Amino acid sequence: MQQSHVTSNTKLSYGKLRSALAIALGVSALVSSADVFACAACGCTLSKDWGTQGISSTPGFTADISFFYINQSQQRIGTGTASQAQINALAAAGQEIEDYTTTKTTTAALTYTSDTWGVTANLPFVQRTHGTFGQGAYPATSSYLSSSDNSIGDVSVIGRYTGFSAENTSGIIAGIKLPTGSTNATFSDGISALDRSLQIGTGSTDIILGGYTIGTIEDAYGWFVQGTVQHAIATKTIGGQDYQPGDAYSLNTGIRYAKFGSKFSPMLQLNIINRRPDTGSGATPADALTGGPATGGTLAYLAPGIMARVGGGTSVYGFVQLPIYQNVNSLQLSARYTVSLGVRQSF
Repeated sequence: MQQSHVTSNTKLSYGKLRSALAIALGVSALVSSADVFACAACGCTLSKDWGTQGISSTPGFTADISFFYINQSQQRIGTGTASQAQINALAAAGQEIEDYTTTKTTTAALTYTSDTWGVTANLPFVQRTHGTFGQGAYPATSSYLSSSDNSIGDVSVIGRYTGFSAENTSGIIAGIKLPTGSTNATFSDGISALDRSLQIGTGSTDIILGGYTIGTIEDAYGWFVQGTVQHAIATKTIGGQDYQPGDAYSLNTGIRYAKFGSKFSPMLQLNIINRRPDTGSGATPADALTGGPATGGTLAYLAPGIMARVGGGTSVYGFVQLPIYQNVNSLQLSARYTVSLGVRQSF
C-alpha cells in the first residue's frame, strides 16, 4: 500500500503497532541457552509481548510481569519420538539418558519508549527441576539423580530503533545478555555438578542482533515479521571447563485481528528457531553411537494467544505454543506445549 492511500484508521493502526513493537521487539527473540537441556527443544522463541502493547501511542514507561512454563518429558531423536530400542542402544553405549526437565520463568521487565527508539531491561527468576538416569545407568533407578534450582537468571538489556522512515514500520534490534545467572548448581547428591546446559545461567555474555517489519491489512489485521541471532562473545571457565552455548537463529511472524474492539485481540504466531550445537569441554558429550552433536536442532511452533485491556493502562495476555515441527540432534527432551501468561502496566 502506498503512503498516499493510507486511511486515517490505518494510520492509527500503524501508531498502535509502533507502540507495541517499541517494547516487544526488544524482548521477544531472547533465547537463552541455559533454558533447558539440549535447548533446541525449548519454546522460548515466542514473541509473547507483540500483541500486548498498543495501550497508548504516547511515549513513556511500561512495566511487565510474565510467566513461562515448559515441561520437557518427551524423548525425541531427529524428527520423531525416540523408540525404546534407540534409547536402550544409546544407554548401552554409555550415553546419559535424561528423564525430564521442568522450567518455570518469571520475568520482570521495564521499558522506556519514544517515537523512534526504545530500551528494555529484563530480570528473570528461574525455577528448574531435572531428572536423569546418568551415563550408562538407564534404566537402573539406583543411579537416578535429580536436581532443583531457583535463582535469578541472566539479565538482558535490549534496544530498538525504528526511525528509518516516516511510517516507522521497520527497525533494528540490538542488545546484550549478561552472565548474572548461577552456574554452580549440583545434583541432589550434593557432589555431582549439574550439566552446564542445565544451569540457570549460561555463564556467557551474548549479543542479540536483528530486525523487524510490521504492517496492516486494511484496518482489520496487524502483522509482523522479526528475525534475530544470538551469539556468545565471552564465556566463563568453571571448574577448568569452558562452555559456549550454540548460536540461536529465530524467525517469528504473527497476525492479530482488530475487529473485536479495543478491549480484546486474538493473535496467532509462527515461531521458528535453529540452534547450533553447544561447544567446549563443558558441553554435552557427543552422541555415543554416531559421534555427532548431542545438542542443537530446528523447531517450529504455532502459538495462538489473546490480549485483553482491563483499563487504567493495564493489559493481560496469554499464549500456548504447540510444536508443529521438531528436528533435534541425538536424543533430546521436548515439550508437548508451552504456556506464557503476563500482565502489563503503562505509565
